[in-house]
Amino acid sequence: MLILALDSTALVGSVALCDNEHLLAECTLNTGNTHSETLLPTVEFVLKSCGVTVDDIDLFACTVGPGSFTGVRIGAATVKGIAFGKDKPCVGVSTLEALTTNARAFEGIICPCMNARREQIYNALFACKEGKLTRLCEDRALAIEDLLRELESYAPDHKIYLVGDGAELVIDFDELGEQFPALDDQLVLLEERFRNQSGYSVAQVALAMYQSGVSCTDAELAPVYLRPSQAERVRLENEEKKKADGANV
Repeated sequence: MLILALDSTALVGSVALCDNEHLLAECTLNTGNTHSETLLPTVEFVLKSCGVTVDDIDLFACTVGPGSFTGVRIGAATVKGIAFGKDKPCVGVSTLEALTTNARAFEGIICPCMNARREQIYNALFACKEGKLTRLCEDRALAIEDLLRELESYAPDHKIYLVGDGAELVIDFDELGEQFPALDDQLVLLEERFRNQSGYSVAQVALAMYQSGVSCTDAELAPVYLRPSQAERVRLENEEKKKADGANV
């Protein structure tokens, strides 16, 4: 089964072509250019380099969140566009689960963290043993301090491996050593190649989901947001302010 998989939910973008578990090609860009400029040309480059066309693809996959609102939309729209009319299955993958798959060679707790801004991160927790991942909680948005408090309960018995573009925010938390001394020797910031997005990891999560019966059509593929966008938050805040002002008249 040929799988085309991509991730554009963070600054780093990645596209991979796989034959089931076998990686045929992967191209990862961390150039600072927007995904609207680079994602589709990268897809075309990967396919052309392997002598494959879009019509040859059996399964289309992308991360559908959490992550940058714009990046999530670009990834989903790209897959919807190239899969349109092909009558081929699509799979939407959790960004956090794909990031965790990067680190499944490490035994312990895998803690994917993405910068959600507003002093929050997107996060989930997974236990990893002998390469098998077990999800410990659902994807969520929470404050770094709240995450560290939760990680303390795992610290006595497990190494905790941080991945994702929010990992350094957790390591650099101002009061880490003072408030959470139990984590000093247990938190491990994995090297950059494990922390960044990987199209191959997306493909492997998508393959497992598809084999378990989870897929959708290109029309059904949709982003998954854990909280409202900034525009939506501003609109809601303005509406609340208007209501409050009206009540005070």
